[in-house]
Amino acid sequence: MKHTIVQDEIKKLSAVLTPLADAQETLNSTLEATTTLSRTYQPYPWQLANRVLDFVDEKTSGKAGQIQRILSYLLFGGLAAMVNLMVFGLVLYRFHFPISVSTQVHNIFAFTIAAECSIMANFLPNDRFTFISLPGAKRPWLQRCLRFHATCIVGTLLTFLLEFTFFSLVHMPGLLAEALAIVIVLIYNFTFHHVFTYRRIKQS
Repeated sequence: MKHTIVQDEIKKLSAVLTPLADAQETLNSTLEATTTLSRTYQPYPWQLANRVLDFVDEKTSGKAGQIQRILSYLLFGGLAAMVNLMVFGLVLYRFHFPISVSTQVHNIFAFTIAAECSIMANFLPNDRFTFISLPGAKRPWLQRCLRFHATCIVGTLLTFLLEFTFFSLVHMPGLLAEALAIVIVLIYNFTFHHVFTYRRIKQS
């Protein structure tokens, strides 16, 4: 008899605790979703990195997303710059035309090949990681690629003018002139990717 009473009490207690546990789980899920929605940055798979960004978000009044994009862009931009310089150096110093050409023509050819290689090396990771949270990331891949190229082509022309000036007029070594021009144009590219490449899609 006592055993039956104990079992009944346990069942009643379970009936009370189960909804409470479900409610707690729902509350935790809601809090987690709210935290995710309030984040200004793109979360990483690593909790430690997200905690650091949460701290930065709190201390900078919601600027963690911008800081994350800057650091990510610098990282991928640095890798693309290495691609640029490597290709530029190979074409400039290792590639030999079958006919005689001037140093300036050879320089222009090396610059053009290096520019396209670095644009794609820049676009692919930045499109996947750096700018994925911006409104313009919802455009089709080809549109994003073309807009990225449009921004970079202007930046490339500016880089060319700077590099050619440093190389031909200031008489800097080719690699040094190219590296200095890349650094100067970096700020332009990052800004215009925000205001043009990945800007908000206009509603028709």
